[in-house]
Amino acid sequence: MTAAARPATRRGGRDRPPHPPSRREPLVRRGRHRGPAEPIDRLDVAILAALQADGRASLRRVAQTVGASVTTVSSRVRALERLGVLQGFVPLVSVQRLAALGRSPHCVVLYIVPRHGSRDGLEEIARSAAREPNVCYLFQTAGSLELMALASSVSARATDRLIRALSGIPGVARVRPISITRVHKERPGHPVGLPESGQPAPAGVIGP
Repeated sequence: MTAAARPATRRGGRDRPPHPPSRREPLVRRGRHRGPAEPIDRLDVAILAALQADGRASLRRVAQTVGASVTTVSSRVRALERLGVLQGFVPLVSVQRLAALGRSPHCVVLYIVPRHGSRDGLEEIARSAAREPNVCYLFQTAGSLELMALASSVSARATDRLIRALSGIPGVARVRPISITRVHKERPGHPVGLPESGQPAPAGVIGP
C-alpha cells in the first residue's frame, strides 16, 4: 500500500500546497534530541576543532568557520562546558621558549608504583595524586597498575617536594622520576572525531 499524498491546507479561503522538502541536509536537525550514547555530534566536533585551532577566536568567527549561527555556537559551547568537554580557555606557555630565556620549568615524568596490586587502591592513589597542582597529566596505561604522571615545577627543589608528597600517599610504594631534558614538540590539543557509520563509539580506552 502506498502512502497517501499530503493534502493541501486551506488558509484564508485559498489552497496552499505543501512545502517542498529541503534540498540541503542540515548539520544538526532542529528539535533533535541527543541520546545518551551520542553526547556530541558533527557540529560540536567542528566547534571544538575551531576553538583548538584558535582559542581566542570570537563566537562570530567560530560560527563563520563551522557554518552555523552565533546563537547556535554559543548554545553549543555552553553545552560542551556543562558536559565537561570544554574545561576552560588558558594561554599556552611554551617550555621551549622559556628554556631559551633561561626560565625553563623543571619537568619530569613520574611513575607512581602502588604497594599492593589492587585496582581499587590505585583509584584512591590517583584521586590523591590528581589534587597536587604541579601534576599536569596523570595516566593509567593498559596492562599496568602503575600511574604515570607528567609534572612541572618551578625548580628541582619543588619537584623533590612533589615526589615526597606523592610518596606519602597511603598505598604508594615508591615514585620513580625521569627528568625531561628537552622538549621537541608541544601540542596540547586533542583531535575529536565521531565513530564511523554503523560502528559504536570505543569504550574503556580512556576512563575507568
